[in-house]
Amino acid sequence: MNFISYNSPFGRLMNRLVDIVVLSLLTMLLCLPIITIGAAFTALYSVLLKVIRETDQNIIRTYFKAFKSNFFKSTVLWAIMAVVIFILYMDFYLLSAVAMANEDLIRIVLLIISAFIAMVGSYIFPMQAQFENSIFGTIKKSFLICIMNLPRSIAILGVLLCPILVVLFFPETVYFLLIFCIGAIPYLQTEIFVRVFDRYMPKAPEEPTPVDLSYGRHKNMNLHSEDLNSSADAISGDSP
Repeated sequence: MNFISYNSPFGRLMNRLVDIVVLSLLTMLLCLPIITIGAAFTALYSVLLKVIRETDQNIIRTYFKAFKSNFFKSTVLWAIMAVVIFILYMDFYLLSAVAMANEDLIRIVLLIISAFIAMVGSYIFPMQAQFENSIFGTIKKSFLICIMNLPRSIAILGVLLCPILVVLFFPETVYFLLIFCIGAIPYLQTEIFVRVFDRYMPKAPEEPTPVDLSYGRHKNMNLHSEDLNSSADAISGDSP
């Protein structure tokens, strides 16, 4: 096999890297209005879930289709996340601006809370991309899946923190990371999300789907036949 052919390992690697760069630039562009950040990242995860499962080749068309179909819910989810982020920011700001007793202890508690919120928040947009739920159903089930898969959730958080640590030690890399990591970090996280979500995906027709493992109606990811485009009811019994 030709080393640089399209189907060679090197060719597939380069093709994947190009996809990541394209998705990074596209997501960065669509995040500029700020309010569209949620829809942009939901679309990004929607494409990455298909890319990793090798069920889609036209990443740009899939991206814009997911951006449009998830725009409203993703925007509301992003607004909720933005409020939470602002509250945490103000907590840290007040802690640094006002002298308090047990300041170090409070800072540690805030860091732990922030890390947990970051873990749960990491599931929000991938959950919106993968499953069909109500807005608060997505938040609730992101929390549940995060807890039920805690080791992998910690790994997802670790992947998220890697570029932050790199920038702290090597500030000159910030522009490269901004262009590349917007797609690369979600890609690495999605490798984990696929393993997590597959536990809650509908089974093949001949295999009954356990009701207690169903996390909302599954969006069409082209994994099975058209009969598998929706899963069993959510564990809470609510529907989007």
